[in-house]
Amino acid sequence: MEHQWRNADWNSIRVFLAVARLYSFRKAAEELGMSVNTVRRTISRLEDILGYPLLFRESEGVRLTDEGRRVVLAARDVENSVSDMWRVASMAERDANGPIRLAITEGLGSFWLTPRIVDYMNDTGAQNRIELQCAMRSVDVLRMEADISVQLERPNRPELKTKRLGYLHLKPFASRSYLERFGHPKNVADMVNHRVVEQQTDQLRGYELDKIFGPQIANRMVRMKTNFSSAHYWAVAKGAGIGLMPNYARAIGGNVEHIDLGFDFRVEIWLATHPEVTKSARHRNFIDFLTESFDDRKFPWFGPKTMTPEEIETQFSREDLRSYFEGFTANS
Repeated sequence: MEHQWRNADWNSIRVFLAVARLYSFRKAAEELGMSVNTVRRTISRLEDILGYPLLFRESEGVRLTDEGRRVVLAARDVENSVSDMWRVASMAERDANGPIRLAITEGLGSFWLTPRIVDYMNDTGAQNRIELQCAMRSVDVLRMEADISVQLERPNRPELKTKRLGYLHLKPFASRSYLERFGHPKNVADMVNHRVVEQQTDQLRGYELDKIFGPQIANRMVRMKTNFSSAHYWAVAKGAGIGLMPNYARAIGGNVEHIDLGFDFRVEIWLATHPEVTKSARHRNFIDFLTESFDDRKFPWFGPKTMTPEEIETQFSREDLRSYFEGFTANS
């Protein structure tokens, strides 16, 4: 008798695993770059092939049937096998002069690391192409979506090589024009009378103002929401409201004012690589460069201890720190 898995293609399994992991057709569709209807049809077709339902469809999302849970375990073995195949093929295909593919959050990639990559290319004379993917989500390094990932959440796959590079400290900032118009909040309680610009991504979950002020007040406070760091910075700098930015925002030329409300929003910066990648000397050299780029002995704002923007600017005026940002903005 023909095995029921014979007609199940890898794409259907991949879609099913995404839905099972996210408990949502919509979220799986967004992650996979498909329409919701395509995801639904794919799951229905897979259920027809297997001959039993994999998911319970509910108003708030989906949950696995008993059969679905068993299929997830089997499908993950398939996923790992396919990932191994892709990884071996990819590494064999690329020679010593192939690109180095780095995925990093958009804010750190654009405002911090890009200028340093230029210096790295100039100083080392590296001939390899750097492919910089400023991702708003954590990429799957195991499936070779990137060679190296720098992200704001700890990688949870034990097969990966990981290290904590440092910490990103976020502080409230606003433009001078906004503060002149709406006043300067003295404490967190004063924020109920102000506009807030919120950045929310897969790796930054938002400010959770509803837990502090309640959903109704929080909804009124957030006047603009974006998932992109550059749009977030531009909105704050143009006076849309108060938003959280890295504590070194002014040092790299941010035309914004720090608002001291007595708190620090801190997230960890993690590096993830696959063990196969570290066998390449050029990748090891680039990983060393990334590690140095967040070394708190040279860049103390990435350390575990919070530095205020004022403390950073005091050090920024020293000649040994001034060159870190030289040329990044017109007036640096």
